[in-house]
Amino acid sequence: MVTRFTRAAALVGITLLFSGQAAARPPTAEDLLALIELGDYRGGLSISPDGQTLAVFARETRVPENDYRHRLLVMPTTGGSPREIADAGDIILRDTPYGPTGAAADRAPVWAPGGRYLAYIAERDGRAELWRASPDGAAAQLLVDGPGEVLRFVWLDDTHLAVETAASRDALSAAYSRAATYGFHPDDFFAPYASLTPRATVDAAHVQLVVNAATRAARAASPEESEQLNVRPPHPAPPNAIAHDRTGDAFAWISPRIAGDQASTPALGLYYAAARDHDIVMCADPACSGRMLGAWIFADRIVFRRMEGHGRGLTALYAWDWRANTVRRIRRADEELFGCGRAAARLVCLQESPIQPRRIVSIDVDTGDLDELYDPNPDWRAFDQPRIETLEVHDTYGNASFAHLVFPANYRAGRRYPVIVVQYRSRGFLRGGVGGEYPILPLAGRGYFVLSVDRPEWRGAEASLPQAELDQRTALDNSENLMKQSALEAMLAELDRRGLSDPRRIGITGLSDGAETLYWAITNSDLFAVAVASTQPTDTTAWTLGSRAFRQSLLSEGMRGPNADGDDPWAAWWARNATVLHAERIRAPLLMNLAESEAIMGFPLATRLEELGRPVETYVYPGAYHIKWRPSQLLAAQTRAMDWLDFWLRGIERADPDEPGRLARWRALRDRAGRR
Repeated sequence: MVTRFTRAAALVGITLLFSGQAAARPPTAEDLLALIELGDYRGGLSISPDGQTLAVFARETRVPENDYRHRLLVMPTTGGSPREIADAGDIILRDTPYGPTGAAADRAPVWAPGGRYLAYIAERDGRAELWRASPDGAAAQLLVDGPGEVLRFVWLDDTHLAVETAASRDALSAAYSRAATYGFHPDDFFAPYASLTPRATVDAAHVQLVVNAATRAARAASPEESEQLNVRPPHPAPPNAIAHDRTGDAFAWISPRIAGDQASTPALGLYYAAARDHDIVMCADPACSGRMLGAWIFADRIVFRRMEGHGRGLTALYAWDWRANTVRRIRRADEELFGCGRAAARLVCLQESPIQPRRIVSIDVDTGDLDELYDPNPDWRAFDQPRIETLEVHDTYGNASFAHLVFPANYRAGRRYPVIVVQYRSRGFLRGGVGGEYPILPLAGRGYFVLSVDRPEWRGAEASLPQAELDQRTALDNSENLMKQSALEAMLAELDRRGLSDPRRIGITGLSDGAETLYWAITNSDLFAVAVASTQPTDTTAWTLGSRAFRQSLLSEGMRGPNADGDDPWAAWWARNATVLHAERIRAPLLMNLAESEAIMGFPLATRLEELGRPVETYVYPGAYHIKWRPSQLLAAQTRAMDWLDFWLRGIERADPDEPGRLARWRALRDRAGRR
């Protein structure tokens, strides 16, 4: 059910500001990749102890070199020109017990307690090293380059750091050589679908050291020093506090209201203590609830960040006067704020919004007014920016969700346009959906309405059920699939009702959860004329060729595999969700851009669709993980996706000079399918 169509007043104002440039053109996928990115996924903005200077990494994507360059920048928190003080090298991928995901590891510079130096992890020749830089621009110094990759660190004082490294590179190399020479016994984390090459591991892999930054001398860390690596909120904040701040003796924090609450999203409270031994005050205002994500002390006020509005799609800042126990909202916008910190009477943050790439801003905590401190992409304003509206709906179960509706370039009222669905989060800058493979603004520039969807969540159930129980319930009764499907159908129905969309020309895209929605939709509805997936479909090979640890994790949460007894509800789940079993229902031409680490699970469906004579194309990206991280592969996936959509929805044929036979192959697919 559609509730309302705006939230767009601010967006319209920004759009008019940009669209007044007559010669502007829409951005391309290459233009998006050329953007300088600040910080990391969680934020990455670091403010000096005196509040005078900020530090942040700026990341440049270099497509010709097929790599990234990270530069460490510093600048005054009051504004001015940033200064580069160090080169931090290439990307470092986040690792997990199950292997890399393709996402970049969080890398934030950290100030020494006295503010004289910054420590940071840099990539050098494929290795993660610990370096120290001075904000005055003096030459950076290498602190730790082994015995293994630097994983994390913490300042113990102005001179000493506790550092954790992975197993030594020599030990890992020796373990791999033994496996290659004599064979190996798969351990609990060996996943055959990802690779038949072993992940070399050694016992007692991690090493904790204490390093003297002045001399580079290192020694083994004591248990107490090693414990400092596990950064915890200071007392009196509880260990499970999700955000905290301290000034002098005063403490503020956000934590669950009920200790031990096992709900997926427990009820949160905002707390303040004037000193460690003082009484704890809890904010009693209704605004001090819901999804609160940050808190900062400004004298007698605690400024906190909260997600609110329909589908929690807006970011708000509030000020709580803890003495009077009153709350006032100071800012609310369709934006994302990251890595915020105090600087005098202002909050300094990384900020982005639907048509504004990430930049550094300063927010007045009295008025909520925002001032730009540094925009690394000033030329972005030269591009044509489309009109954007926000579409708000409820699904069949009453859950709220929303989408940003991006209008096509040169939109003409009264004309119907093809639509592309991009999933499954739509917050901050509209780059390309989760994974970034579907460039939203370039697609609008090609003449599409783009529906950038933020999927619904079980807000009511999340507040009472543990995540594993919620996942199991909604999987077994199929409400998870039906929830997302009904929200998407409501959005598309509204576009049709308004005369904006051509219902015969709708495409759907997706990675991960978005791909799950895609495969369900093309097998259970006739809404979509074409599809592009970045992830393989649900298939029984995910269970049989996954790691033992992965299976045990799922079993511990109540799930069972495809070989469950016939009357087991999980047997019905596999039968319902294994896409290959329903391939005959798929009519939409399907392009699968699959990472090497996941591709094998996509071939059962690809083979079956070929047997049925359905249009299907599969590309495999060597060395890629769940998220495609190499710039050349990301650009190739983006380009293929847009060309595939153009081919089937608009009849536009684009040859690929790097793949001469592609166009003939696509024409043959179209001819066999009898589509023109």
